[in-house]
Amino acid sequence: MNNHQSNITTSARRHPALLACLTAALLPMGIAAQSVDTTVQEMLVTANRLSQFSNDTLNAHTLLDRNVIDQSAAGSLYDLLRVVPGLQMARTGIDGAQTSLFMRGSNSNHTLILLDGVRLNTASEGAARLEHIPVSHIERIEVIRGPQSSVYGADAIGGVIQIFTRSGLPTADDTHSNETFSGRLEAGIGTEQSRVLHGAVRGSINRTLIDIDVSRRETDGIPARNAPTPSTLNAGWENQSLGVGIQHALNTNWQWWGRWQGTDSENVFEGGDSESSQKTGSTGVRGQLSARWSSQLQLSRFEDNNVTRQSGLSHSKTERRSAQWQNELRLSARSNTLLGLDVDDEDLFYLSSGAVQNVSTRRNNALFAVHQQDIGVFDVTASVRLDDNGQFGEHTTGRLALGRNLGNNSTVWLAASTAFKAPTLVDLYVDFPAFNFFANPALQPEKARNLEAGMRTSFAGMALDINVFRNNISNLIASDSTFTSLDNVGRARIDGLELSASRDMLGWQSRAALTLLDHKNSDTGDKLLRRPNEQLSLSASRRFDQLSVLLDWQLRGDQADLDPVTYGRSRVAGYAVLDTVIEWQPIRALNLQLKIGNVFDKDYEVVDGYSTLGRHAMLSARHQF
Repeated sequence: MNNHQSNITTSARRHPALLACLTAALLPMGIAAQSVDTTVQEMLVTANRLSQFSNDTLNAHTLLDRNVIDQSAAGSLYDLLRVVPGLQMARTGIDGAQTSLFMRGSNSNHTLILLDGVRLNTASEGAARLEHIPVSHIERIEVIRGPQSSVYGADAIGGVIQIFTRSGLPTADDTHSNETFSGRLEAGIGTEQSRVLHGAVRGSINRTLIDIDVSRRETDGIPARNAPTPSTLNAGWENQSLGVGIQHALNTNWQWWGRWQGTDSENVFEGGDSESSQKTGSTGVRGQLSARWSSQLQLSRFEDNNVTRQSGLSHSKTERRSAQWQNELRLSARSNTLLGLDVDDEDLFYLSSGAVQNVSTRRNNALFAVHQQDIGVFDVTASVRLDDNGQFGEHTTGRLALGRNLGNNSTVWLAASTAFKAPTLVDLYVDFPAFNFFANPALQPEKARNLEAGMRTSFAGMALDINVFRNNISNLIASDSTFTSLDNVGRARIDGLELSASRDMLGWQSRAALTLLDHKNSDTGDKLLRRPNEQLSLSASRRFDQLSVLLDWQLRGDQADLDPVTYGRSRVAGYAVLDTVIEWQPIRALNLQLKIGNVFDKDYEVVDGYSTLGRHAMLSARHQF
């Protein structure tokens, strides 16, 4: 047995309770088990930037559609994504608080977040502000785990998450030839004086589809900090969002679309407040140049504006203008090729006490190619990308995956890939002379090398996905030996196992997602912060005529963190939390839903020193017409 297998096996042995829970929930139960229909496949577009059946992609992935989102009654991306295998979520408080995502144990700025194809990662922190993205506007989420720089460039060491709004990118079968009109109204009230309002309308006429989506969510919150001095003021938060989309079928082969999404948020906490706005706009065309050649061009603009007032003023503003052109070539019935060009112009305005900004802009041009080939029972996917960055020059990344169809809805695959994360403009060009700390314009990208193996199969009425990986990350940006600047001095090694399974038992739909990690700073041997070694999600749902019930159990192991008093290393204990959702549909167009979170009123922390909700509830009504 090699070291990689030994590390994963050891981690599993340390926590037999997690595996026991999973086994008890999902092992075959004789004649009571009903088979899972594996013939129905969903389409996936994020893995290789082209549309393909999800089972044909040689990538670890999870799809969350609108039905899953509605059933979960999730109020935030934190609530929604924490059930996905391979994702570790952290939040400094409740709704509206800073939310971090660690995919496969990589850093919080190592995952690329897309909204309808537009990059949301900021030029200041390098991560997206997940806390402000409204769940009510989301139609579908595709989570691609594992390095994707060979397709998307920087920021994708951990993977890619693409969020599709209700009127997101068009698909080939969107003809909009019939005159239709539909809508959705939703309202909810809950504990902590939480309120939700949402409305959406969609109309189609003369091959034109128009969407309008508006929402507001607010809460009085709870005191955010419990250490070193507990907060006495509730951390209130409010968010309002507007989305407008239009799609028009120019003819039978070509479509045009335009989309704008805007979000404004305000957060009040003890000692200060913050305001944040995020705007994305895009337009594009897509169509067939010939029977074997389709092309798509998208132009987009992203703006993130964040102001925090706390012992002074901090203001950061990111503007990014992008052009994406990609061409799909079907040269034969057994192959598919994608060729593309990406251009990004990025600007940053940064104002903070004692900060001096030296450079505010940079450009990145990139060429990329993806090729898929069927060779008998084998499938091959190869991708390569060349990025030419105005700051660090050229950087090439690649990925090669080989899969084999074993029959009976079973596939195994192996993949090797490289990835990188570009330094932020703050790392490169913002000095803090008052604190004797200076940027380093000579910083190079953080780099990663990844090996993984995956299997998808179904047996005894169970659908099963297993992924094992090793990710070595080097050139990590950290303080240099003098603690006055930054340098590429860090290294990390992350081994992991992800398992997701589903089956129907006794009329209940059961789902499980297990993540086991073995990770460390390769220089110090310390565990990486806020990334538990074990995480398990179990859910069971059932419909009884007009009534449906969902039970969702989240288990998380202990983790390393930072002490809020000494800022030294600390430990946050593991926990188990049960949520339940009860939904009643008295008539076809009306759903009444009650979500009770933390049913057993568990006292726990996700981030050291920050409070979480005890037992809480949200009652909502949803009408569709």
